[in-house]
Amino acid sequence: MAADDEILTLGDVVRVRARTHADRVALQEWDGARFRDTTYRDLGRQVDALSDFVLANGIVPRDKVAILMPNGRPWIVAYFAVHNIGAVAVPLEYDYLNSQPENISFALGHAEARMVVVSPQDVERARRAAAPSLCRVLPFAGPTRVAAPAQPIERPDVAPDELAQILYTSGTTGCKKGVALSHENVLSNVRACCARFRFRAEDCLPALLPYHHAYPLTATIVLPLYAGGRVPVGDVRDRRLGELLRAAQPTILVGVPRFFDAFLKSIEKAARKAGALERLQRTEALCGRVKGLTGLNLSRLLLRGLHRKVFGGTQLRFCVSGGARLSPELALRYLRLGIPLLQGWGMTELSPVGAVQPFSRFKLLFTRYYERNAGSIGLPVDGAEISLHDVPEQDICVERDGRGEMVVRGPQVMLCYHKDPDTTARMKSDAGLRTGDVAMRDAEGHLRVVGRAKHVIVLPGGKKVFPEEDMEEELSRCASIEEFAVRSITNAEGEEQVGIIIKPRVETVTGRGVKTFGELYALVKGEMDEALRDKPDYVRRLDFCLTELREGRFCDLVKNLMDEPCPLKNEFRFETAYSACHDSDRSLELKVEQA
Repeated sequence: MAADDEILTLGDVVRVRARTHADRVALQEWDGARFRDTTYRDLGRQVDALSDFVLANGIVPRDKVAILMPNGRPWIVAYFAVHNIGAVAVPLEYDYLNSQPENISFALGHAEARMVVVSPQDVERARRAAAPSLCRVLPFAGPTRVAAPAQPIERPDVAPDELAQILYTSGTTGCKKGVALSHENVLSNVRACCARFRFRAEDCLPALLPYHHAYPLTATIVLPLYAGGRVPVGDVRDRRLGELLRAAQPTILVGVPRFFDAFLKSIEKAARKAGALERLQRTEALCGRVKGLTGLNLSRLLLRGLHRKVFGGTQLRFCVSGGARLSPELALRYLRLGIPLLQGWGMTELSPVGAVQPFSRFKLLFTRYYERNAGSIGLPVDGAEISLHDVPEQDICVERDGRGEMVVRGPQVMLCYHKDPDTTARMKSDAGLRTGDVAMRDAEGHLRVVGRAKHVIVLPGGKKVFPEEDMEEELSRCASIEEFAVRSITNAEGEEQVGIIIKPRVETVTGRGVKTFGELYALVKGEMDEALRDKPDYVRRLDFCLTELREGRFCDLVKNLMDEPCPLKNEFRFETAYSACHDSDRSLELKVEQA
């Protein structure tokens, strides 16, 4: 790729591509009818213009500058402008501005941010959140076009191994940790992903997930712009997402499991509305049978009309799922529709991709490779070394169990946890970064995550339950369950037991005429018993409770606020568990959202 050797820091990405790909489209904004295009030349000028403005407001190289805006072109311009002047970017979760402003205040103070860039409509709320840290608030709307600057930006001498950004991530203790990443951390990961996917300048990769997370930031913004690709910008929650995808004609689509599950449901809903669902299901089943018998992929031929309706053509090469465990069955469903859904694995501390399945058109069309490896996270990306280690505190031994905690070494491993040397020393050593994820490796070197080390449930008699491996795929198929968390609880005899916190799916509950808590508990219990019927007794011997019901709505799971190391030992409320509530006649009084 031309001029790659010139891109040494994140500030170089737009500067270099504005020269080498000046007239190519960099960003596209969907207004519901058409795209507004921003070329690499225009993007470079916008970045330089904001850089001038930030410098004029007293920011100097290595200052921390936070970004607190919704997805869109202004966010991306602000991010690269911060790097353009050698400052450190601190992306923050925009939704917190309304729901949890105290988290914004904490991050601004902890990072020692001198400025936060916000949208004009958010200035007053941002000022209230920034007040404790004395951080300056800078409104930025993002012009579509600007003239070339009268004088080139004076670029600071920033080394690739210097701090580039601080990303705030919640640990399972609920404590916010600032992950400090260098320019080389991020760019080494970008280069490795480009190589794994053979990313080309002709590729189109929409940026739809929240940009403040490491996964979408690296994979859907930095990576395609580094490669000179085209980036439609949007939000997975936008009702116009289907229109955007058809107009964008993506070649690669990156998301999380929940997105791909919802996307598949939207395809089925559209087919049902058109009276074509039964035909779609028959074709999917036929393609699955042929694939299983011969390895031949017929779906790309038989379902090309579906691809045109969903993706605006047949150009989509593959999808990548990350951020959470992907159900093997969901991956297989996509494969039967001729859409390869690859699984990756990583964490913010790895910038973030540690491993991901490779894509091969030949293997997709003529072999059962992807069907055999559904559920695998593939091989480590270039430069990453992943070894499996014993976890004595959970009685996990690699030699005996064939699985162990993944420990990663490589150029993408974070610098440190910002202002937290104790946690850094505990998690990072010469051996590598402890990830907390337990995995097994097959004969070909492919990795498969089986669970979190801290979530292993050791039952009486020494039996171990890995919730992610032993239960999650089955429970995810229960129609009455929207979200769930499997952890360890202590029963009345003081022994560890499987415990589950569940957020019910209101549409299913009301659709089945459930009126009381007792009826709801019976419904959920019946579905779980059926889903786990083939599991050993020690897995099925469980208890569960529901999330709190407030004003007719079940609360979301707050997984990150559970106490460690076995959260439900403290959070599980036996007075609302199945054993106490299965015959309750208390009315549910649920509120159903109107479509």
